[in-house]
Amino acid sequence: MVRFILPIAALLIASTSHAQSSDDMRAPIALSSPEASVYSMLRAMFQGDTTMIDQIYLDTATLRRIGADGAVQDDGLTRWRTWVGTLEVGDAHEELFAVTSEQYGPLATVWAPFTITYQGEMAGCGINTFTLAQVDTDWRIIFGTDTQAPRETCSTFREDYLNETE
Repeated sequence: MVRFILPIAALLIASTSHAQSSDDMRAPIALSSPEASVYSMLRAMFQGDTTMIDQIYLDTATLRRIGADGAVQDDGLTRWRTWVGTLEVGDAHEELFAVTSEQYGPLATVWAPFTITYQGEMAGCGINTFTLAQVDTDWRIIFGTDTQAPRETCSTFREDYLNETE
């Protein structure tokens, strides 16, 4: 198992330090590893860039959410992509931590606990999982699932999660 602990903030600073420039907004995305593809997805969300999202997800990809009651909400990719298209740069900032990845040949999974802020306010926290396939030289997301922790726990979610997994 490969373990990555890299705050998305560092990637966002590097990739959006001149967010006003349209050239910077169209900088190539990194799909060279499963983790890079997941972080590129977060960069696309941060930038409100649905074109970038389309480069990261396969056309047949799906997103699902598992509710607190265990109910599975089907295919949220269209809904999420549409929401991303409404965002201004920096509206949504999702930070991953304690990211783990496993890979065998052209198949990989990424486990990614997260917190997300929307317009500077805590909006949620929980766990993302992604299944990726290597297509040519790019790692593309083919399936994603998330589940949210209760919002009132989000202020301590990261610390609590890290303490539970030590």
